[in-house]
Amino acid sequence: MDIKEIFELLGRYAKENPELCTEIEEFVKKLLGCESDQAGMELLNEFKSAHPEFAALMKTSADGKKEEPAGKTFPVHDPFSGEIRKRIKLKDHDNHYAGWRAAIMSLPEKTLPLPVIDGRFLQSAKKIWEQNVYGNEEILRVVLRHCIEYGKNGKTTPILLVGDPGIGKTLVAGIYGKILNLPCTVLSGPTAVAGRGLAGAPNIYSGASAGIIVQSMIRHNAGNPVVCLDELDKTLTALGRESGFQDELLSVLDDSSEHWYDNYLEIEVDASHIPFIFTANYKEKISLPLLDRMEMVEMKAPSKEMLHSITRKITVPDTLSRYDDGHVSIQDREVDMLVDMLWDFGNHSCRAYQKAFSQLVSDAYLDSLEKGSEICISEERVRKTAAMWQRNEKAKSIGFVI
Repeated sequence: MDIKEIFELLGRYAKENPELCTEIEEFVKKLLGCESDQAGMELLNEFKSAHPEFAALMKTSADGKKEEPAGKTFPVHDPFSGEIRKRIKLKDHDNHYAGWRAAIMSLPEKTLPLPVIDGRFLQSAKKIWEQNVYGNEEILRVVLRHCIEYGKNGKTTPILLVGDPGIGKTLVAGIYGKILNLPCTVLSGPTAVAGRGLAGAPNIYSGASAGIIVQSMIRHNAGNPVVCLDELDKTLTALGRESGFQDELLSVLDDSSEHWYDNYLEIEVDASHIPFIFTANYKEKISLPLLDRMEMVEMKAPSKEMLHSITRKITVPDTLSRYDDGHVSIQDREVDMLVDMLWDFGNHSCRAYQKAFSQLVSDAYLDSLEKGSEICISEERVRKTAAMWQRNEKAKSIGFVI
């Protein structure tokens, strides 16, 4: 801030505080009489210490933000939760720039504790996997290798999961965080491209904010949350042009990530300890330099036997847990029956089975409320749901024959 801007702020401060006009005039005379810049800065710092309101005015002006009066609340798009605001002692009138900087500087440690790699860790990891994913031993081994590498070194190569929609790629990303006992942030690739990006937007722009890397750290109060970027293949272009997002991503996956620069906060943070995991439907839409920095794993659609196990052990219990008053129940025979029918219709996506069972159970629950009695889902109800599902699938394929 130059001397002209300081004098303008002093004039504004004098108008707001007429009782201080004489003192401010004397200060200006002393400031003009200083023989060196250093002496002037020392004098200015003394004045700021004696007048904290003026110091706050200078800080707000330097941030390029409009000063908010004390007591005024944040607008609706306040990015800070109550817990974060309490941790960083953020006042209502502090602007977002000050809040983000305070939050990132308040991180107590660079990283959360790393897992202890031993037999108990391996046993716990496999238990978490069976409870949430079931089967797919090849993917489990990849996840375990990266967890072990991270536990030993605090760093690991990013993972890229490639496969058809709805087969559980994002679910695996969440399990990766659970096994490491680290918080996980799942980010949509297309949304990241359309938003502030990885490194944020310079704070000279209206509505600017910190990048998604820094936001993930602040949200979880840690320097090493697991970051999952979903649908990476959809980040190559934006609005019909190359987005440059994948090129930006290269720098956060290199050794230079120890000095990751956030454009909004204008500070460097260490992003090298973040375990990254990416998902995509098509590897062809990911740049070769980016693929070179990841371990790519192709996820296949689950087999019919796996779907039987997944629906019995995970999908059905999770669906029934939403209706925890016991009004609706279903036997394994009916579960297997619906799986077989959906498989014969050509549905191999886990998401399709989740939707079908959700529809089956919610429809039965509605009938139980209307009749005032408990319902055990019958074969007839399963066939009805399957027939409805088949009609919906046929409707999706309607088109024109030329």
